[in-house]
This record gives sequence, structure tokens and C-alpha cells, in this order.
Amino acid sequence: MTEQTADNVLVTLRKQQWRVEPGKTARQIMEELDLNPENFLTMINGQLTDDSTRLKAGDHLKLIAVISGGEHAA
Repeated sequence: MTEQTADNVLVTLRKQQWRVEPGKTARQIMEELDLNPENFLTMINGQLTDDSTRLKAGDHLKLIAVISGGEHAA
């Protein structure tokens, strides 16, 4: 991606981190990282938000994997 500066957006998924250019939505960033946006919740600067929010320089985007499973009662 890009060089590490405060002018970038920090993206975190578990123990992985990337620096990306600002101005994109969380969804666009996930697609560029070959991640399925339907599988993640997005937090920007500690606030849960939707993936259509456009990121600004200095933002921190944290991706949280959605886990599902178990049985449903009939």
C-alpha cells in the first residue's frame, strides 16, 4: 500500500495492519484488500459505523470479523 504517515488511514484486522490513502470508503478498502465486506463490521476511530463512510487522513479503521453459527430453535 503506502508509506506510514499521519496523512494515511491505518487499517487493522486482527494482528495485520495496512496504511492506505484517505478518501476511500471502508468498503472500497476491504475490496482492495480482497476481503468480503459482508464478513466484517467496521469501526472508525473507535466508533461502530457502516462501510460507506469515507475515511480521512489520520483515521483508524478497525475491521472486526463477523462470526456466526450455532443452531436456531424451530
